[in-house]
Amino acid sequence: MKRAVPFSASSIAALGFLLAGCVGVGVDQVVEGECPPVAPLATADRLPANGFEARITAAQLSCYVDRGSGDLLAEVTLTGTTDKSGVDLPFFVAALDDKGVIISRTQMKVTPSATQFSYALPKISYGRKGSDSLKARLVVGFVLSDAQLAANRRAYSRAIGLSRDVSR
Repeated sequence: MKRAVPFSASSIAALGFLLAGCVGVGVDQVVEGECPPVAPLATADRLPANGFEARITAAQLSCYVDRGSGDLLAEVTLTGTTDKSGVDLPFFVAALDDKGVIISRTQMKVTPSATQFSYALPKISYGRKGSDSLKARLVVGFVLSDAQLAANRRAYSRAIGLSRDVSR
């Protein structure tokens, strides 16, 4: 017969604190339906660089609410490919209001060790609990130079069948 192992109250409390740390102290995860939409920006999903190219293939979102401040937070995980590992990839995520105005933005550089990557970007605030934050949306992409952005705009306009140059 197996014997039950007793747990002390302090052991159970410690386990609770460890589990709370998975999301963060004072932060609760929000249900997926209450998260804003997230998508790679069509003209910033490709990084044409010296001797290599990288692409964002997907963006996934987890949302949280900070119980203390009421801030709504989003954590975006980007996945993609690069044809050269060991190079810096500069990413951004921006939260936009319902009029397309940037309400917050963050960026980071990562250096993938393989040609396929997946990175969680730093959490970004997209509003406050009880506000019009449900109308927010998030866009993600590579931080590009003017020349890289112009090249992406030309490629995008060709891909959707526009005959005029929209890179200016």
